[in-house]
Amino acid sequence: MQVMEAIHERRSVRKYRSKELSVDDLEMLLEAARLAPSGANRQPWEMVAVTDPKRIRDLVPLCKNQTFLENCNLFLVGIDDPQQKWARVDVSIALDHVSLAALELGLGSCWIGAFDQEKLSEHLGVPKGKVITVCMAIGYPDESPEARPRKSMEDLFHYDQYGKR
Repeated sequence: MQVMEAIHERRSVRKYRSKELSVDDLEMLLEAARLAPSGANRQPWEMVAVTDPKRIRDLVPLCKNQTFLENCNLFLVGIDDPQQKWARVDVSIALDHVSLAALELGLGSCWIGAFDQEKLSEHLGVPKGKVITVCMAIGYPDESPEARPRKSMEDLFHYDQYGKR
């Protein structure tokens, strides 16, 4: 799959089939994150990869009761060091790499930004001083969502200076 094809095809998937994620696929997803660029190549982030179905179900009330999470095969938790200037951006880049690699593997993904920072951190044993930036649910899709509308190029981009379209 070509990169632009993956970008065009990626959707937020919230319905997953019950199928175990292979160790090879898990390792490929984590490798995609590891290879992501970061400011000064510091990689100021870490992730918790939750694969145990019971532990994933336990995350639902910590993630604003998003019940579709119960059926995902992998729940990635992106953790950054707020003392590092670009850490929030860097962990997001890493997870974006994961979302595209997931699509190549026939997996669906959904960004998760609604969660209780304190309770989720405590549940996962995230040390004080570290922050959960964003999470991602990944699994074998049991739906094929249609593409959602996007703004036009003219609405989004300026050339050389703001206001020059």
